[in-house]
Amino acid sequence: MKGISMGRVWIKVLAVALIAKLAVVTAMLCHLDTDPPILENVASAAASGQSDNAKTLTEHDESACHPELLRMLRIKMAKLQDREKALDDKEENLRLLERDIDEKIKQLKDLQRKLEGPVKKKRFEEEARLQHLAGVYSSMDPVRAAALLDKMDEDTVTRLFSIMKSKKVAKILANMSPEKAARISQRLYGGGDDAN
Repeated sequence: MKGISMGRVWIKVLAVALIAKLAVVTAMLCHLDTDPPILENVASAAASGQSDNAKTLTEHDESACHPELLRMLRIKMAKLQDREKALDDKEENLRLLERDIDEKIKQLKDLQRKLEGPVKKKRFEEEARLQHLAGVYSSMDPVRAAALLDKMDEDTVTRLFSIMKSKKVAKILANMSPEKAARISQRLYGGGDDAN
């Protein structure tokens, strides 16, 4: 937004400078040099950004100017004023968009904060249940634990084994089906295709 504002400032400065030059050239071509205060007024009005005043002052003595030159100057000034208006409109639109974006970001952050609480709570509860289940299978006979774990999905078994003691995991794995034991071992190692 600051870059756009700075660009707009430069365009406005250039427009004012161009209007000032046009006003001075018009005054000189229209033989207004006999009236130095008018030249000074034209230049100061254009330099202060008062393009309307500069335009009025350049029309001081239209009869002394060439009609074609006056027409070209009016067209140039109209284009500069149109460009300035378009830039003002764009800047206002950008301000509105920026305000909307800031509001959306605030809403998203609020929503994120609201969702983080339940998600953290759910993770904590899930971790507690997993710890409890790991304790249950650790205290079981390895043959019985292997028979039950053989029927569970590999993700759950891998997560359970990752928090159990290695000696207990080894005893249970030894009693599981060789294919499933191999896949789970690969996942525990982290080198398998199914590893998370």
